[in-house]
Amino acid sequence: MPDLKKQYGSKFAVDAGVFLFSILIAFIVSLAFIAVLGVNPVTAYTAMIRGTFGRLTGTLEILAKSTSLIIIGLGVSLAAQGGLSNLGGDGQFYIGAIASICVGLYMPSSSPLLVWILAITAGIVGGGLWGAIAGFLKAYFNTSEVIVTIMLNYVALYFVSYCVGGPLKAPGGIPQTRALPRMYHFSKLIQGSRAHWGIVLGLAAAIILWIVMKKTLLGYRIQTVGASPNAAVYGGINIKFYTVLILFIAGAFSGLAGMAEVYGSHYRVLEGITTNFGFTALLIALLAKLNPYAVVFGSLFISALTVGANSMQIEMNVPTSIVNVIQSLIIFFFLVTPNIWARITMKRQFVGIGKEEA
Repeated sequence: MPDLKKQYGSKFAVDAGVFLFSILIAFIVSLAFIAVLGVNPVTAYTAMIRGTFGRLTGTLEILAKSTSLIIIGLGVSLAAQGGLSNLGGDGQFYIGAIASICVGLYMPSSSPLLVWILAITAGIVGGGLWGAIAGFLKAYFNTSEVIVTIMLNYVALYFVSYCVGGPLKAPGGIPQTRALPRMYHFSKLIQGSRAHWGIVLGLAAAIILWIVMKKTLLGYRIQTVGASPNAAVYGGINIKFYTVLILFIAGAFSGLAGMAEVYGSHYRVLEGITTNFGFTALLIALLAKLNPYAVVFGSLFISALTVGANSMQIEMNVPTSIVNVIQSLIIFFFLVTPNIWARITMKRQFVGIGKEEA
């Protein structure tokens, strides 16, 4: 198979080109789905662009929606580089959220900075330990981390449901915790928007993850475990320890996302605080080819699609489920485009060889 990297430049350039091509084709194909609904596709996409980038509130909403996706996506990408699949982002998010809010609600009044540091620590530890359960079972009992992390999502959901409907329930009939004191809320980027400074946590996490994976011994060992477990054992790396550690770190990212969502957007924990962040983050990590910086851009892109779909629904009465169609098409074309292009290139090479022999 032809090496696209050698022919067309760096791996990043090739991946970026395939991604942009996939977006273009996905939007072209999705025109048919919108037309079937009896809506002018050009008008619908104009409404999407106007609602997303035509006003400041749309751009700020993209930042608000992407914060948790960025952080969870980073954890998913780290786990994948370690050869593991973390599908437990939502459960780890819930545990991190409930652990972090307990700091803000029950810690004696203190400076916001100290509370944020302790809440971040609680979210990281809570989500990390929840992820480490799957890592421990994988390492010592050879269970499937895919199944375990998915099942732990439901355990976490029902545990949080019990907490917000029982011991942590706020006065009133709604199952939710008390609200955080206002002094502990993350500041908004612009007053009146949902975007908050928690986005800085996501960007900092992306930078730190890139440094760890590219410049440290820990990152090298994680990638070695993922690429070749036998070579890792030969090199003296404790596979069982790193299996637990990898899923702990992946869970820690999701727990941090739960903390950021609580302290930046909802200010309390309630049922349904996460809307399938974990599985969306998995798709983003796939599109990003596990690159931390690409996870950031992928999260912003998916969030932009969601915000734009809401605008289409309001202005043109187009169902927001069209976003799922577009996302699926992008992923489909992103996966098949390299193979199709490789086959076309190979065919051209064979034709060229035949002409030279003739």
